[in-house]
Amino acid sequence: MILKNIKWLLLLAFLPILTACSWEDLPSYEGADITACKIYYRWPSNEYKDDVTGEPLILDMEMSTSFAIDDEAGTVDIQVTVPNAQSYFTNEVRSQVSQNNLCCQVTLSPAARIAPADGNKVLGVPDDWTIPHKFIVTAADGTKKEWTITVTKFTK
Repeated sequence: MILKNIKWLLLLAFLPILTACSWEDLPSYEGADITACKIYYRWPSNEYKDDVTGEPLILDMEMSTSFAIDDEAGTVDIQVTVPNAQSYFTNEVRSQVSQNNLCCQVTLSPAARIAPADGNKVLGVPDDWTIPHKFIVTAADGTKKEWTITVTKFTK
């Protein structure tokens, strides 16, 4: 009984400390930038199945990429090289990789969000990267910036 009362007294004693800062006191991040980019190929596995549903698992392989980011212009130019076949990324799977069915992943400024523009798909789903893709990055403070991501070189 005494231990239970001590817990409540400690909680009440520390409550003002826990509520001293509010979210409004925290600064909003201003960055609306793309800081890194990766490209993947995803495919349904013929060998690996979900234990519950029996559906094929979706596997992925990260492509070798290098990228150049121009913050002022809001552009990301990516060079993609398809890696050699290895383990589950067989020659058969590798032969299906093309610039028309790649997935893109980006790293953003802290607390920023990204949304597709001009009818592009959301990032993370297979898409045709033979053409440039436009996105709007929104910073935590509401600042918006348009970005264009382009695969400038594809080597297989």
